Amino acid sequence: MPQIGRFWVISLTGIRLAWRNMWLRRMLLLSWLPVIHVGALMFVYEQILANEPGIARSQAGATIIPWIQQIPISDSRHQVWACLFWFFFRYPQLFVMIFVVGQVAPPLVSQDVRTKAFLLYFSRPLARLEYVLGKMIVVWFYLALISAVPGLLLYGLAVLLSPELSVVWTTWDLPLRVLAASAVLMAPTAAIALALSSLTPETRHATFGWFAIWALGWATYLILEANTLGAGNARRWDFVSLYHTLGTLQYWVFGLREELSGRVLPLPGGTSFLPAPSQVHVLPAAIEVAVVTVVALAVLFRRVSSPMRI
Repeated sequence: MPQIGRFWVISLTGIRLAWRNMWLRRMLLLSWLPVIHVGALMFVYEQILANEPGIARSQAGATIIPWIQQIPISDSRHQVWACLFWFFFRYPQLFVMIFVVGQVAPPLVSQDVRTKAFLLYFSRPLARLEYVLGKMIVVWFYLALISAVPGLLLYGLAVLLSPELSVVWTTWDLPLRVLAASAVLMAPTAAIALALSSLTPETRHATFGWFAIWALGWATYLILEANTLGAGNARRWDFVSLYHTLGTLQYWVFGLREELSGRVLPLPGGTSFLPAPSQVHVLPAAIEVAVVTVVALAVLFRRVSSPMRI
């Protein structure tokens, strides 16, 4: 194989091996189900907007979509669609991502360490970058299947269910925002998961570390937020939780307005989602994600090169 395509061998092998996991296939199927739910909400909103202009902010519209009236807009299709896409990425897809990566990434490098497959890989003219890129593509492939692909499908479904094709003109940038939100999700998570996999020859240890990062971050966030609840100028603790940090970045990617910040948006059935993040926290969140990604990549490259050091 030409030198420029050698990493594809590693990628294709990893993708095929991961696909044998029955639980992974089930989770991929599960990740596509929210497309139906969010698509139905978009359809209902479009019907309301077409039949009764302005009803989305009225009490009648609130009985159909209880939380639509909480969005501070004036029948802005773009803003409602962007909010629904953010909901799609922030809640069902981020949760599924944790379990999908937890199935795919931990064995990718740890098994090479345990079986000493490094001796085979690097006995050939294979650079560290090619090896790391090959492993990254495996994780990115499955992350794309639960983020970019269903997100683009959701946009296409929403356009087809809309009463007029002019929605393409007002929402043309949303597919690009879907790809950007997917990149925000894929880059740091793949780097962190592979770094953990490179630190131990035991796959179960890497898996435990992956889930511990998300669980401890979420628990710490809830504890700190509970302690500051009701304060006149409540502090934001998003930075302690990678889940909430990624949600903040995706909030900015979808171009949601500052007016949503701090609101607890109710969902049908009386439940609610967490307060929308404030855009003033976007820059710290971006810096945090960038630093974590760079550190994880540095650890990964160092561990990959360790078998070649005398």
